[in-house]
Amino acid sequence: MITDIQFKRSWRAFAGAGALALMMPVAGFAQDATPIQVDTMRLTSEQPVATDTFFGTVQASDMLGLSYEAGGCVVEVSDKAKRARVATAGQVLVRLDDKRSMLALRTAESRVAELAATIEERELDIQSAIADDKRRQQELDLTTAEYERNSTMLGRGLINETTMEGVERRFMEAQFAADRAQEAIATARAAKRRAEIAHEIGQLDLQTAQLNHEQLVLTAPIDGVLVGFETNVGDCVSAGERAAQIYAPSEKSVDVFILISRLSESGPTGISDGSGVRITRVNGQVCAGTITRFDTEADLENQFVKATIEVDETCAPDLFLNEAVEVEAMLDASDDTFEIPTGALTNGDTVFLVDEEGATLQEVAVEILRTGPRETIARIPGAAGRLIVSDALAGLGEGQAVALR
Repeated sequence: MITDIQFKRSWRAFAGAGALALMMPVAGFAQDATPIQVDTMRLTSEQPVATDTFFGTVQASDMLGLSYEAGGCVVEVSDKAKRARVATAGQVLVRLDDKRSMLALRTAESRVAELAATIEERELDIQSAIADDKRRQQELDLTTAEYERNSTMLGRGLINETTMEGVERRFMEAQFAADRAQEAIATARAAKRRAEIAHEIGQLDLQTAQLNHEQLVLTAPIDGVLVGFETNVGDCVSAGERAAQIYAPSEKSVDVFILISRLSESGPTGISDGSGVRITRVNGQVCAGTITRFDTEADLENQFVKATIEVDETCAPDLFLNEAVEVEAMLDASDDTFEIPTGALTNGDTVFLVDEEGATLQEVAVEILRTGPRETIARIPGAAGRLIVSDALAGLGEGQAVALR
């Protein structure tokens, strides 16, 4: 039999258990709904995206050597070029002593003039020989007519043989004189030809003297910057000795060393000839560049290959030779390509985006283009402008309520 006291105690126990049972789901729900604080960043598409960073030095793409073509002592140096280290095409940089060269040049000029006069003399000889030939021919015609007339008279007995012998002698002498006149013409023409050949040789000697004279002047072949130009007046130099170097300021390149594995990598992040890069100077200036060549020999120990990058010509003049720069290999990306922290990845190929309206997480799959220790380049369709959890904590899941730090 249950007393009133026992009944009240039993009812209280039953009521307490029921209340506890009703409170437990509520407490559990409240616990699940507690927002977790996470670090986020807003996704901004980058075009292009840097995939690798290298360090290189600036070089001249085409360094031209300036050497003396002749030996001698320096009598003139361009002070303007020496101070500014800049020269224009055709500008005289150094002039050597040209006294002997000038004498040789004038001698060659006089010799050519003399040979030209000799040609004129030989031409006069030809004209004189031709005129003499005409006279001899006329004399031959007269003696021939006389010979024929006397031959007829001899046949009729009008003259004796002694008279005829005199006529024959004059005829033969006229004929011999005409032949000698023809030979004189040929001799005069041959002499003129020899004079013309001598004149051509004299002109070649004159050109040689002019060339030797011009070699005493060192000029700049292009508009450019001079390197190592330290010549002074009074210095004596020899032929072939280097005077300086010159390069075009708009033609510069950067040499970097790249692992062979990056060159052979397939896909959009592989580095190859023609790949675009971004060059950053210490002062923050950014220049565009293009990989133009790779060396054919790799470093045996580290397996690096030297690559040459041509710097955009509008930016190249600002760079200094041997300047250290940072080079970033660039990937032409679309609007859904992002550079995210590697710590944002979960399960290797997913990330958590934040639904800002409901403050909950949304797990989405990504396409990994390149992964590094700190940064990863990935394609996340439709994620431009959205928040991503930059440091994925353990225990995060789809629909998880979060609080932004």
